[in-house]
Amino acid sequence: MNTQEHDVIVIGAGVGGAAQALALARGGLRVLLVERRSGPGNINRGDSLLPAVTRHIAAWGALDRVRAAGAAPVAKMQVRHPVRGLLMEAPLGDPAGHPYLVLPHPEIERALTEEARATGRVAVRYRTKLTKLIEDRGRVVGVELVEREGAATRETARLVIGADGSSSQVREALGVELALAPYQAGYFIIDFERPHDFDDCMNLHLHRDGGVMVMPHRPGVVGVAALVHGPEMDLFRAGALDDKVAAIRARCPSLASCAPLPRHAHLYALSRGHARRYVMRGAALIGDAVHVTNPTAGQGMTMAIEDAAALARIVAPLLAGRAGDAALDAALVAYERERRPINAGLLRWSHFMGRFFAMNSAVGTEIRARVFALGGNRFGQWIQRRVWSRVATRPGAKAAPAKPSLPHAIAPASAALEPQP
Repeated sequence: MNTQEHDVIVIGAGVGGAAQALALARGGLRVLLVERRSGPGNINRGDSLLPAVTRHIAAWGALDRVRAAGAAPVAKMQVRHPVRGLLMEAPLGDPAGHPYLVLPHPEIERALTEEARATGRVAVRYRTKLTKLIEDRGRVVGVELVEREGAATRETARLVIGADGSSSQVREALGVELALAPYQAGYFIIDFERPHDFDDCMNLHLHRDGGVMVMPHRPGVVGVAALVHGPEMDLFRAGALDDKVAAIRARCPSLASCAPLPRHAHLYALSRGHARRYVMRGAALIGDAVHVTNPTAGQGMTMAIEDAAALARIVAPLLAGRAGDAALDAALVAYERERRPINAGLLRWSHFMGRFFAMNSAVGTEIRARVFALGGNRFGQWIQRRVWSRVATRPGAKAAPAKPSLPHAIAPASAALEPQP
């Protein structure tokens, strides 16, 4: 086996892992980014970059690359009812000026990974699988990897980070449990040709059988996410494409004359869960490796990038300054104490939003219509701004500096971290 030392090893090169590598590189660290896939291309994740994360991407110097990849800005939201027509139109602006962008998920991965590589501090290794965590005196100090061609390597680092999703091998090796509770609904994701009169905005079409979200995607194409309830799961899982398209068009007439583009169409099953620990034996976890959320509020990718920003802000100065293990452990405790309660609140909010949109009774349909109709008056607009602030802009959250500074206060290394419910 070959041995090579890095400051940090990140397992998983999805959006969260790529953002983590970039953030750490901006802090002056040498990072190895490992991914078992052959390259960017995870189609089962979100495409929306909310203002809460585009400000981090801008701070890391990657926003121009994201725009150059074809990211489309989204400036407003429209909600339509099948009988009452347009119920609400609302701006989706950020008072601080950070944009809301939509870009296919593989292109987000690619842009962040390329920006990380361009720093000269990040090595990316695709088609490589984690086989074992290396530990010394109760601390994780590296990993054993195997490439698809069979070559094995032993890599060491001061910090190993698991960004490898809900089935995380790092989390499993650390012995951290993530129990998932499934939902009875899912989302069917498919692209369509762009309607000729499509307004470049977030379009939500309400319907008793399940809402349909239509978003600008790439030129000439819109992305569609149709909420699917239990009785229709079999149709959208294994039914004929024509039947799926007919069901979507019945809920969203604006797609009636648009051809489907089913190459990456898939049914996205929903679940939720939250691990009790984010750090263990000197290693850390971010993103779906520790929290899985209902995607209705668009928080999954956002939470992963915010985890990456917080972890880099807290640990990068210590690693760059060659701080000892006790200081690093205290920093990891500080990361968990900061992020876990925030993520717990976002998981609760996403669960509420998911249940609200999934009510498929006549009463639930009427409640949704009345709630969105409030957007036509000042009180409803105030509510919309408050909700948007919580979901997408987070004006009070800490920004990610390009060069992270030392945390103001770090708990003593010996402090016990009590798991939170």
